[in-house]
Amino acid sequence: MEKVCPVCNALITVTALCPRCGLRLADGGAVENFLGPYSPYMEVNSLQRGGADTQCVHLLYCPHCGYDVRAAWELVTV
Repeated sequence: MEKVCPVCNALITVTALCPRCGLRLADGGAVENFLGPYSPYMEVNSLQRGGADTQCVHLLYCPHCGYDVRAAWELVTV
């Protein structure tokens, strides 16, 4: 059995709302895929999955007002 991200694998849908304008946030994908695991502009800890590879951190953004935030999902066994 392997552990996978439920968002990356379309097992769940992101339903978060933008705190600025109230519209639905879009999933920009896993942060480590978006920025790269060794981005020189961010701390390495902010790009890696949570403790012992138990979480996948995604960039959520509002296509209307530009707000963005990171959100983590626990990996699930499939």
